[in-house]
Amino acid sequence: MHFLPKTNPLYEQISADKVILPDILEKLARGHFTGYLSHTAPGFESYCIFAKGKLICAVSTEGERDKTGFEAITLLFDKVVGIGGEINVYRMTADLAMCAHALVLGKKLQQVDEVRRVDMKSLLAQVKNQDMNGVVRFFTAERSAFMFYKNGLPFGFNHDRIKTIETSPDEARKIAALPGARVEVLSTRSIDELMISDLLQMVNLPKLWEAACFRRAKPVGKAPSAPAQKPSGAVKEAPQPVPTPSAADDKKLTELVDDLKEVAMAYLSKEGRTLIEKRIKEAGGNGVLLDNDKTEAMLTQIEDEARAIDSHARIDEMVDLMRSEIAGRLAV
Repeated sequence: MHFLPKTNPLYEQISADKVILPDILEKLARGHFTGYLSHTAPGFESYCIFAKGKLICAVSTEGERDKTGFEAITLLFDKVVGIGGEINVYRMTADLAMCAHALVLGKKLQQVDEVRRVDMKSLLAQVKNQDMNGVVRFFTAERSAFMFYKNGLPFGFNHDRIKTIETSPDEARKIAALPGARVEVLSTRSIDELMISDLLQMVNLPKLWEAACFRRAKPVGKAPSAPAQKPSGAVKEAPQPVPTPSAADDKKLTELVDDLKEVAMAYLSKEGRTLIEKRIKEAGGNGVLLDNDKTEAMLTQIEDEARAIDSHARIDEMVDLMRSEIAGRLAV
């Protein structure tokens, strides 16, 4: 079993029988999503971790055996098709996605041991001196706490009873002090190094899904299709109108736009809200978010105008969060 922080939930407890999993994975990728999708079923769990739309790792665990990469995705599809289960999607920052990678595939800098047997001062000094990227995890049979590190310095804390990142290690210390508490340290590469590889560029999701459905004799459903090739010398197509959302989509899109306004306000104050309202209106309304190309063009405009409003704000981070919000909400 692996334990990942459940921060910033987009979707929780979605029945796997109600989704076409390749569609979700590809939508998350197109939306530059950062975070992870998890699947759980009796005796099985799987994690697909994304950073800015790149699938940096996939891990599937059955019993005590882990499979990674291509094998992990194949096994995941087999389980979803065969026994259903539950899908969850959680957003993260890129640094947290790096730490999630450490939790499932990281190198053990400190093997699991009881806290009382470990010189914690020396261990944390080692973490700092090695410029470690990863996680220090304290746990008992009932509790678990995380200390997240980047370049040897802690940047956040989390435990199993919250869905946010804290700035104080107080709860982690309390769990570390519990009778029988244990500690492990897991390290990984920097997020830039992890993003060099993208599993989605190495596997054919529709084919894997079709194969899983064939093996289980279950209808395939709609799988992602490759874009049609345009004949050479074809006449340039006229711009497509903004999609008209259905009643169900309209409610979802209204909530999504409100979320985008909140993100913009967090970085640009009131001017951020005005910027989102202006761009959505000029793009043709909320339905623009149903068109990937139009959405990306709009986000580029938002990014340019946001830099003009406040060149010192973390605009890259703001736009990444918006992409993750859009991808996550429209994926399911």
